[in-house]
Amino acid sequence: MKKATFTFELDEKTSEIVAKSLLPESKRIVPRTKVEIKNNKGKLVLNIMADDVSALRAGINSYLRWIKTAVDMSNIKRSPFCPEEQSVRTQEVI
Repeated sequence: MKKATFTFELDEKTSEIVAKSLLPESKRIVPRTKVEIKNNKGKLVLNIMADDVSALRAGINSYLRWIKTAVDMSNIKRSPFCPEEQSVRTQEVI
């Protein structure tokens, strides 16, 4: 089994946001890949294990892209150009 580990040092709030946003993906059953996410006081650890290099690369690409997106979105919400009352809001679509 191939393995890659990434450690991200973020502020605690961003780390929590990223960990929560990745949790549903990490719980999915993917045939050749297993993912563990640990969050501890601003230190986010991502472990990706895969049966082969191709599956590992695919997992790495996906999770790094999702982490970047989550960090970018958390920064937009707390931007000084966007007051709290005008912060990004989500809406459930039925």
